[in-house]
Amino acid sequence: MDFSVDLLHTMEKEMKSEIQKILKSVNMSTTSEVNETVLMRLNKNPLAKYVESLMNLIEKNMELCKSAAGKMDQLKSEKIADQKMLLDIQKGQVDSVKDTVKSEMKSWVDVVKKNTNQRNGKQLTENSVKHAVRIVNEEERRSKNLMIYGCDEKENEATIETIKTVKDVYSKLGDISMPQTVDIYRVGKKEVGKSRPIKVEFSTPGDVDFALVHARKLRTSDLKNVYLGPDRTKEQRAAHSKLVNEIKQMIQKDPSKHYFIRHNRICIADKNLSPPVIPTS
Repeated sequence: MDFSVDLLHTMEKEMKSEIQKILKSVNMSTTSEVNETVLMRLNKNPLAKYVESLMNLIEKNMELCKSAAGKMDQLKSEKIADQKMLLDIQKGQVDSVKDTVKSEMKSWVDVVKKNTNQRNGKQLTENSVKHAVRIVNEEERRSKNLMIYGCDEKENEATIETIKTVKDVYSKLGDISMPQTVDIYRVGKKEVGKSRPIKVEFSTPGDVDFALVHARKLRTSDLKNVYLGPDRTKEQRAAHSKLVNEIKQMIQKDPSKHYFIRHNRICIADKNLSPPVIPTS
């Protein structure tokens, strides 16, 4: 028996119905009034039927409890996997920023060493530092942005309608309220017959990470054609698109494996393990 909230409500109704039958047969209004003496007033046949019915309900309830316990274990495992994935994403972002700064600073040191006696050495050093700072600031700004693809765009869509669309998407990601946003808007040039992606600016990168980690839940919802992704630069989008095309080719050659993108690399796993997947949109 697969656990569901509907089954839980159905079980509750069945048990209440059976209890009401017994109360009615002994002319009592509440279960607190029922005792051994009261039940002895019943004939053996109806009493036996009630006992049999209650035993069946107890057995079904036990199966439902077992199923619920299994579901809780599954949700616990998924939550642990999500938390691990979240930490991996955050670590990847931190490492990316560190590598950028480290690389730029190394270039800066090299320039200083090679141009110590050159008149323009100081100018080159300043430019290198400024460039590194710009990259870090740009990555920090984009890390707080979430891109949503595949949401239908209404003609002359108002901002409040765009916000409602985003809330509908977020409601499919889990039982958690949508975090505070800085801004929500469509991006790109509007074209007839096409829906522009939506950019959501959050206050922290963690809000974006949460959405990306839980994006796979959209595949089993009524928004299965909606995809989430980070706010990439033009160069990053081109590189990511190349990885996606490579995955498509790999799937054609060997569909038995599970392919996904993590930290700008293609990863391969056994499908039976069902690992959390970073959206490839």
